[in-house]
Amino acid sequence: MDNALRVNNANMARDIAIEAAKSMWRYTIPSSFYEVEYDKKGKCWMVAASYFEERLSFKIDAVTGNVSSFKVEKINEK
Repeated sequence: MDNALRVNNANMARDIAIEAAKSMWRYTIPSSFYEVEYDKKGKCWMVAASYFEERLSFKIDAVTGNVSSFKVEKINEK
């Protein structure tokens, strides 16, 4: 990864994700509930958090640190 990235590791992306998720849900989700993956082509972190019957996904721009593309989905359990 490039050293000029503002969010240059998964731990930093996870910390941002925890704060972003607080704005969508009224509770704090443990860090172990987050899946964080770097997209080299898009220079962004793809983040997903599952809690109870909902899954929150969004992306964090690695260059600026901006969070976008929020999406909340219901998880269908079988």
